[in-house]
Amino acid sequence: MCNQITDEGVTEAVVKLPLLEDLDVSFCAFLGESLRVVGQSCPNLKTLKLNRSPGIDCFLFRPNINAIVIAESMPNLRHIQLFGNEINNTGLNAILDGCPHVEHLDLRKCFNINLVEDIEKRCSERIRVLRRPYDSTADFLFDNIWFLECYSDSDSDDADRDDDYDDDSSSSMA
Repeated sequence: MCNQITDEGVTEAVVKLPLLEDLDVSFCAFLGESLRVVGQSCPNLKTLKLNRSPGIDCFLFRPNINAIVIAESMPNLRHIQLFGNEINNTGLNAILDGCPHVEHLDLRKCFNINLVEDIEKRCSERIRVLRRPYDSTADFLFDNIWFLECYSDSDSDDADRDDDYDDDSSSSMA
């Protein structure tokens, strides 16, 4: 089970895999600094799958922390799959700003994203294959899987980092 894979185990492994190009940590409770270590340790990373079970996202109160870290540490990504994440427009804008090479972006069941006006235009101009929040999931292998155990990270340093990124107001990334 993926819930037995720890942040520490992933970070220990990825520092030994600097040529890693594809990473799928779907339905695992990775966030913040662990993803940052992945980005810093694997500069060749082209594909990231960070899928969640819709409606049972453990990071509901900090929906953009992973998006911010992806944007800050994984600029070479080409394919991003965020199926079922609680990300909102602020997190999506961060990814669009920080990952200029993204060609495929899967946002299915990311129901906090509202693709309208400027953000819709940015996506349609830059992303070759965009899967929108309400697009069909018929081809998604894990559509019926529910991640039932929530990762508890109340002691995490990331808790305060995302406070500025929880709304859809525009913000600049440092």
